[in-house]
Amino acid sequence: MCLLSAPLEAVAPISVASFDLREEYASAFRTESYAKFWARVLEQTFACGVPATHRSTDRGGSSADAPPRLPSCNLLVESLLEPDQPTVAKVLAHARGRRGSGGDDRFLLISDFFSETENASLLCGLLLKDIEGMRLCYRPLKKTLNSLASSGDSSPEYGGLFQAIANHLADLSKARNPFSALTLSQRQLQSVQSGSASLLKRLESGRRKARSRLRLLSRVKRGLAILLVALTASTSVVGACVALHAVVALTALSPLLPVPLRLASTRWVRRVVTQLDAAAKGTYILSRDLDTIGRLVARLQDEVEHMLAMLRFCFERRHERLRPTQEVVRQLKKNEASFNQQLDELEEHLYLCFVTINKARRLVMKEVLPVHRL
Repeated sequence: MCLLSAPLEAVAPISVASFDLREEYASAFRTESYAKFWARVLEQTFACGVPATHRSTDRGGSSADAPPRLPSCNLLVESLLEPDQPTVAKVLAHARGRRGSGGDDRFLLISDFFSETENASLLCGLLLKDIEGMRLCYRPLKKTLNSLASSGDSSPEYGGLFQAIANHLADLSKARNPFSALTLSQRQLQSVQSGSASLLKRLESGRRKARSRLRLLSRVKRGLAILLVALTASTSVVGACVALHAVVALTALSPLLPVPLRLASTRWVRRVVTQLDAAAKGTYILSRDLDTIGRLVARLQDEVEHMLAMLRFCFERRHERLRPTQEVVRQLKKNEASFNQQLDELEEHLYLCFVTINKARRLVMKEVLPVHRL
């Protein structure tokens, strides 16, 4: 997870001696927000009649801090998104109509933020489905490898086991299988990453413009206040009022402020800056999470390709005099723990990404809502 308060803020240095990456990673699963989210996941799963299964501890760590593993294909992504898209659409439409800001670019950026986070959550659900599919697909292959490792060359079932491997390879060569689906999901991940990066640039640009407008308004108001004090001190009250009205008229016609009257309110512009700040921070953290997920997916893809290459090597040399079967099987068994660990780590990061998305969406919605907020 990316822990960052803001893209432009300084981050306090972390002492290497006191920092334990494993403990920090485990503590992410003990946070209240993650616990609440996981309770909702379990509730949705049990509502579908699917029992949760627990992750094995063959990674050497304790399972106390790790969440139970679910049949990911049964996760209802839409029901886990907070706030959901229909609610977002209603709130934005109401806010846009109430303020008469139909052409406000700020609302377009906020709307795009919620759309991008929805796309990211759907991608996480798709990857979770791929993970569960790979687990189900690997189960019979694992059983065949175990049988092959325990049988000798003269065993009567030896040839049948190779035929089983051939069948597995044939299934994995089909266009639609869990391992090839991961490649398709990887392409969609790149698309979501690109959209998130583009949105972040637009949010930062909009935030810079809003801050510049806020500084300009503050200077104008400060100048008017100083001018009013000077006029009041040097002229009569009537003369000061006439001069003040002239300054106000010139300010209203000034090309420096070619915006509606509501944009002359520093309070309104400050609220816009706050909203864009929240959206930019959420998008930045989401982008970092997607980068992490992208690296985990690429690593898992390499592991899958290596495993399939070893299976093909084993099958193609089954008739050779010096069969490398037992050595290949030993290597596959050795890589099995790494394969399961990578699946678990990717799954954990996907759930953490769900929590990050919901937290960012709630913060932005809190800034968009009127004074009586959530």
